[in-house]
Amino acid sequence: MTTINAIRFRINQEIKFLYRKKQYLNHRLYYLHLDCAHKYNGMWQHIQECIDEQVIRLMDILFQKLNNKLDAVRNQTFTKNDNKGNASKFQSRLINLTYIKFTREQIQTLSLGPNYAIDHEPKQYIKELIIDTEKAIRLLQPKMQNT
Repeated sequence: MTTINAIRFRINQEIKFLYRKKQYLNHRLYYLHLDCAHKYNGMWQHIQECIDEQVIRLMDILFQKLNNKLDAVRNQTFTKNDNKGNASKFQSRLINLTYIKFTREQIQTLSLGPNYAIDHEPKQYIKELIIDTEKAIRLLQPKMQNT
């Protein structure tokens, strides 16, 4: 519950920061438009249209390059045979560079990625945490055990 609240608080703070940043940039952009309109009198609208066309053209080129890269990645096929002999089209996340042999369950857990860490129910972790904490307390000096 604490972790969820901490994550939610962090996301809310980030959203507030980004909103303030957006407001600041919009404010600056507004004053720059006013300044340019004042400097270039009746020509600013034509200049702005020309700038917008150039930006749109550059963005189209960049997006086309990104789409080409994405298509190239999608078209690459990485085949891996699973236990049933079926070939699946994805690259394994797990690359074992050690001499350690992992069990099938460990490989499945590791292949889920770094954000996946819980393989047992939290209740079992709490029980193990309590037992480990009691063992650690017993190893302390008697004066320190109460604190």
